[in-house]
Amino acid sequence: MKKILYTVAVILSVISCDYLSVVPPEQADLDDMITDNATALNHLYGCYGFMQDEIRLFNDFTSIDGGGTDECVEPQEWGHLGSLVRYNMLTPEYITATGLATNRYPWTNCYNAIGYCNLFLKNMEETKADIDPELRQRYIAEAQFLKAYYHYKALSIFGPCPISDQLLPTNIAKEDIPGRYHFDYCVDYIVDLLDEAAMSLPSVDPSPDYSGRATSIACKALKARILLLAASPMWNGSFPDKSWQNTTFETPGYGKELVSPTFSQEKWTRARTAAKEALTAALDAGFALFGTEASEILRTNQNIPLPSVPGKAETEEDIQFRTLVMMLRYMMTTNPAEGNKETIWGISQMDRQYRMASMPHYILKTDVQPNGYGAWGGLSPTLYTVQHFFTEKGVLPTEDPDFVPESEWYTSADMPEHDIIKLNVGREPRFYAWIAFDGCEYSPVIANRQPLICHMRDPQQGGYNAAKWGTRNYCITGFLNIKWVHPNIYYTGVSNKNNSADCYFPQAILRLAELYLILAECDAWTGNEAEGLQALNEIRRRAGVPEWTTESLSKAGKTFLDAVMDERFVELYQEGHRYFDIRRYLHGSKFLGRQNFWGLDAVRTGPTFEEFNTPVLIPQPIQWHERQYLMPVPNDEVYSNPQMVQAPLY
Repeated sequence: MKKILYTVAVILSVISCDYLSVVPPEQADLDDMITDNATALNHLYGCYGFMQDEIRLFNDFTSIDGGGTDECVEPQEWGHLGSLVRYNMLTPEYITATGLATNRYPWTNCYNAIGYCNLFLKNMEETKADIDPELRQRYIAEAQFLKAYYHYKALSIFGPCPISDQLLPTNIAKEDIPGRYHFDYCVDYIVDLLDEAAMSLPSVDPSPDYSGRATSIACKALKARILLLAASPMWNGSFPDKSWQNTTFETPGYGKELVSPTFSQEKWTRARTAAKEALTAALDAGFALFGTEASEILRTNQNIPLPSVPGKAETEEDIQFRTLVMMLRYMMTTNPAEGNKETIWGISQMDRQYRMASMPHYILKTDVQPNGYGAWGGLSPTLYTVQHFFTEKGVLPTEDPDFVPESEWYTSADMPEHDIIKLNVGREPRFYAWIAFDGCEYSPVIANRQPLICHMRDPQQGGYNAAKWGTRNYCITGFLNIKWVHPNIYYTGVSNKNNSADCYFPQAILRLAELYLILAECDAWTGNEAEGLQALNEIRRRAGVPEWTTESLSKAGKTFLDAVMDERFVELYQEGHRYFDIRRYLHGSKFLGRQNFWGLDAVRTGPTFEEFNTPVLIPQPIQWHERQYLMPVPNDEVYSNPQMVQAPLY
């Protein structure tokens, strides 16, 4: 995948950022790009290149679907698309006025990517180059998979969308440009592409180094995800605007209708079948949940101590707990060559944004850098996130009768080394793996192979201090993210850089844990709770929390579906799923309104313990509007395409 860097320049030279972006302009010399196996592969890498350009089509904290949720917030000054979603600012007018439609908006990126895939497929069909028949078949299948993925991204963010199945001529008449197809028609189209591609792809990438290329298992996993989306309430009879439809364009078999108005149980059955098929195929191909055996080999080889956890010391049980914490950090930051068989499909992490946004802005102080080396310290989990990781008992803090009362959550836990609030003690391993807080150890080696303690109230270290750190680098909620930060990243003090070049890993887009949770959710809707519990408990066992049983669920007063969605929130935190989980269940007003975004009072210089640990509304212009269930199409697209209708309420 590193070759993609060299291909991006080629992409930008042949793709128009201005939609009719179903259609990249044809170039006379493009046929010359495919002359043999090697040039065909380089051309194929161009199809992958859209995954990791600056717009970041996959879910990261800067993107619409990665950042526009209630999981984390970042400084308003960063101006990322995710923040603009939370602020209800992404209107068609704003997108056009700010130029987002030409270089940062996923609509343009998706259809430019689809256009490039169609261009590749056309060239592969027409080229007379001597290409190995098996490679030709595989390369075509990979492009089909990517075309399916890019259509899926457009469908999931914008709803019913145009289907671009072929490279259209640049002089196409306006009335011939496709409009939005019915949602179910789009789903079937994407699923058919994935089924066809899967027949010509290997189950695992045979190359020795992880390349992030498509496989048949990735096709099956993506199919399960999109069918889960299609079965969910928003797209299965409960779409908020029953009157929304096309005005002129018609979908074969559906007419002008865009979303089916009635519930279909068959959609859940279909999603469950796909999930079982994908999970079985993945396990048969050797995929497995990441575990402590692999992580301990890495930790030992990299000479990293077990992480410090409040209340956990050196008993056998405590060591086992701390080992799980470290495993969960490695789970997100390792590749197959290092023993991670969980990632079904990942894309090379070509930038430093996640870790730089997550790590504190003060890490190491030297004579050369008296203010301290560090990162941006701005990716801040909300109080909702902190409260919705489990306790050690595997339930929410409000549901655990043995956990500290809510009235005492923000008081001191009287820990011997650091002043930590009670809410942050007695939590599950994933909490300590991925959430940082005042008084915790961020990493055992990040400060030149020494541990870093988060001093979130100290303005000379990790605390808010605009005069020292500027007005862009600050933690809003009093909590920081650790997920996606490699355990072996460290600053030496020699320069204002860390050793992250030695911590290269693919960012997972599809991983095995998601398949278990998709199956469990489908089981909840199809009455297969016994099998669903088995799938759900695979995740809970790996996470080190007690398994659910029918009896324990009943005693806790929880439905099985509630348990599944709670697990999705924790296990898939910061992986881009929360955006869709909220929307597909039509829970926007429940979770995304201004009144839902709380943090600690961290945006003040030198607060006392009591001042800092006071819950406050996050000081940002957050608002929810029903139109935000779908993102708008840029105005230029609507004006230039007579068949295109805008999303409801824009």
